[in-house]
Amino acid sequence: MKKHYFSIIFLLFFSIVSFAQKNQIKAAAIEYNSGKFQQAIDILNGAEYLIFNAEAVDQSEFYNLKAKVLTGLVENNIEPTKNVALTVTAYQELIAAEKASEKFKYSVAALESIKKIQKDLFNSALSDAKAKRFSEGASKMHTIYLTNKRDTINLYYAASYFRDAKDYNQALKLYEELDILKYSGKGLDYYAVNKQNNEDELFSSAASRDLTIKSGTHIKPRMEKSPSKKIEIYTTMAYMYLEKGDLEKAEKFNNKILEIDPKNPDSYLNLAYLKLDEKKEIMDQMSNLGTSPSDMKIYEQMIIKKDNLIKKAISYLEKGNVEIPKNQDISKLLLNLYRALDMTAEYNSLKARIVNL
Repeated sequence: MKKHYFSIIFLLFFSIVSFAQKNQIKAAAIEYNSGKFQQAIDILNGAEYLIFNAEAVDQSEFYNLKAKVLTGLVENNIEPTKNVALTVTAYQELIAAEKASEKFKYSVAALESIKKIQKDLFNSALSDAKAKRFSEGASKMHTIYLTNKRDTINLYYAASYFRDAKDYNQALKLYEELDILKYSGKGLDYYAVNKQNNEDELFSSAASRDLTIKSGTHIKPRMEKSPSKKIEIYTTMAYMYLEKGDLEKAEKFNNKILEIDPKNPDSYLNLAYLKLDEKKEIMDQMSNLGTSPSDMKIYEQMIIKKDNLIKKAISYLEKGNVEIPKNQDISKLLLNLYRALDMTAEYNSLKARIVNL
């Protein structure tokens, strides 16, 4: 009897919840049809907790309406980048609900909507970049990536645009993510010519490019092999960390470049100059010391530290000189550092080799 009583309570509770869900969806639909998109999304956001245990049919209706409302917000320029991402998420939730129930009412249209949103956002981001609106383009590219994390090329574009916008903090955050994902960028780039302006356009995938060919807006599809972007990424990261004063990270990414390309002269020189920059900081501290016994002791310790930094710079340049013996910039700096530490034998040996090259 007690068990039967609780079963009735349980069913009654879920009947009330189901009734509340449907009422909220109806209320939001009324606001949506009246063009009151903000009021509609407020109702839906407030009711979303009710939908998690709802029947798949109700979930499908809920997320379909939510996607439409968010699209209305985007079309009215209300936080468009944020709401575009939320629109795609709503469609993805809809597809997941219908897949679970195996009752497909809106899934096909939802997939097409997602593709269109991503394509439009991609083209808008490219237009922003051409107009040097790099921050806007970067945010859009990042949004595209968040809607489909398999297309890591969009994360790369976002990082590159943030770099061009001089937003090094955001750019480095995304570049670090690319590094964790072991992104290389090696693969294929997809192009087609836009009939309207006769310009070559880059697409994020073969599928998105082929859609434009089928729709008749583009012609002459082609693809190009894209080389690895790892050295470019690490070079950019090393530079930005240097600009931020993070010498340790700058050193780390210059070393990563040499792991890929041990004949990269700029990285050997950059690593040497990083150590010489550290040496300059120590020399500035030395110049502020007095002549007391304690200061003189610190002075002597700093001389050792300074010389060790020069030796570290020399070690990088010597490796570079072995890999690229004909590089004059490496040889000249190495000669100067040999002279600074009175390394006469090494100086004369290198000088003789340079003459004989």
